[in-house]
Amino acid sequence: MLPQISDYKGLIEKLKYDLDRYKNSNHIYELLDCLMTLNAIPEWIINSRNTELDLRQLAEDKLTIMKGKNGFILDERRVSCDINHQLRFIRLICNHSKHKTNSELIPKVQSKHGGTFPASFPIKLYNIVAIGEIEYDAEYLIDNVAKFWIKATKS
Repeated sequence: MLPQISDYKGLIEKLKYDLDRYKNSNHIYELLDCLMTLNAIPEWIINSRNTELDLRQLAEDKLTIMKGKNGFILDERRVSCDINHQLRFIRLICNHSKHKTNSELIPKVQSKHGGTFPASFPIKLYNIVAIGEIEYDAEYLIDNVAKFWIKATKS
């Protein structure tokens, strides 16, 4: 039977699938799948019929932050440690980087060589998302935001 995505619970399952694919392949296409799914989760929560009131309110609050309805403030230095800035950052990647621009304020996604010590071979290439000179480990970012939504949607 093919999986069905008819509400936010189905989208959370898709997110888990996307995360597994990305961690196995480390390919930028799978990274973008994760980012697009993470970007969509609050709207799916809001629009699902079976959403509890407190979860719907959380999703509405986070979507307001992501869209910048109260002013879009992104502190690049806080993306690594603040869920609201991580959500804004994901929104920027998904909704604004599609418009070609030379602005350093639009995130870039790129692969870089990397490894840790002790090293194991083959050393994994990892993906970086960056605004200007500030770079973030993409896997850390998507894992952190995924954990936030998975925890929030547990019944």
